[in-house]
Amino acid sequence: MTAFPAPKFNQFTLENFQLESGIVLPQVHLAYRISGTPSAKPPIVTCTAFSQTYYDLAYLRGPKLALDPKKDWIVHTELLGNGRSSSPSNTPPPFNGANFPAVTIRDNVALQYAFLQHLGVKEIRAVIGASMGGQQAIQWAVTYPEMVQNAVVIVGNCRASWHVRLFLNALGNCIRSDPAFKEGHYTTAPLDGLSRMSEAWAPWTFSPEFYSSQEYQHYADTRAASLAEFLAKWRTRYHDKDANDLLCHFQTWSNHDVSLTPGMEESLEKALRSVKARVLFLPSRADAYFALPDIVAEAALLPKAELIVLDSIYGHAAGFGRAKADREQINRAIANFLAPEGMINFS
Repeated sequence: MTAFPAPKFNQFTLENFQLESGIVLPQVHLAYRISGTPSAKPPIVTCTAFSQTYYDLAYLRGPKLALDPKKDWIVHTELLGNGRSSSPSNTPPPFNGANFPAVTIRDNVALQYAFLQHLGVKEIRAVIGASMGGQQAIQWAVTYPEMVQNAVVIVGNCRASWHVRLFLNALGNCIRSDPAFKEGHYTTAPLDGLSRMSEAWAPWTFSPEFYSSQEYQHYADTRAASLAEFLAKWRTRYHDKDANDLLCHFQTWSNHDVSLTPGMEESLEKALRSVKARVLFLPSRADAYFALPDIVAEAALLPKAELIVLDSIYGHAAGFGRAKADREQINRAIANFLAPEGMINFS
């Protein structure tokens, strides 16, 4: 995995934050960064994915890209559990490490909402995210329908399927299988468990075409001459991450379901019919765990939804713009969705 210098970030702190579970965190911290110049017009809000930070959406930011800080002000938020916002790895006792409580996508959205209220924001031009970031975007539109004008869900959907829950449980068990894990009370990193988790994830992240065409020889993060070399690099992908932080994110991801939003009576249709925002879905045709048929069905329940399928052999990874063609597809789609009169030419 390519190493990048960690960008500077700020933290918003909230006292006595009550989670959906009923547990109250004495302090909770939201890592954030603001691009552009804050103004009276509604900002764009971005949300991060599994174990990611502000940097991982860099492919959307810049001149002639979907998010241009010279034209918009953008509030970049980071998921609880990512190691920079409040997480198992950085929270003091009694909620440190394995004692960190379960958090939901709605908990994240509630914290982001409190932060935007602190900034004086009353309306959001768009909420944008990929994968778990996309889960936050659609949850924003369900929880705060009067506030969100647009939502963009990149390789994400509205609830975790049972298929995905089984997949995530298996990945978590890879980490737990390492004797060094010690039920989350480890004193040295459970690197064998993290390696097993990464290797088990490899065939899910990409499509069969990615491997049969040997595209791993060109994948920016782990470019390799052979499949064996690719897997050797891939196994260390999360060695610099905290195991409890990763398990926190697996749990948040697995439990996501917008139908569990208060007032929605566990009805996906009721939850999605309540959305007033325009919603753009950008699924990948070869995604192994945010399945295209599920997203098509969900989009059909929304009053104002568009769906553009990413034509990519990168599978789920297409949503993170590592390949030039994927970056161009995503930037073009978002830019045109938010400003239909301003088509962007990437040639």
